[in-house]
Amino acid sequence: MLQLQVYRTAENFKKEIPWKVRFFDKNEMKNNSMTCIITGIEPGEYGVALLDDENSNKDMDYTMFVPDEGFGFSDYYHTAWSKPKFESFKFQLTEDKTVTIKVRYV
Repeated sequence: MLQLQVYRTAENFKKEIPWKVRFFDKNEMKNNSMTCIITGIEPGEYGVALLDDENSNKDMDYTMFVPDEGFGFSDYYHTAWSKPKFESFKFQLTEDKTVTIKVRYV
């Protein structure tokens, strides 16, 4: 299962309180790619985080502080060991928008 978390502020991202959460079935993937559509979002500032929730427990799992599951962020590929800053993956939504999320597995 893929979990998309939509954030509106840096503070909510830091506290891990998403504005919206959507779940998508990975069986819909084709050629290691998938399109997920989220509708009904008003203009504003957003950031999207993705979790490849392999065991469907709705949480990121860790071993020795290292993520066991894939993760990604809107139009930003995170390579550091610490959590990214909201400013790194936020975007302004003024009309329909496509964001690309590349999933990283550590």
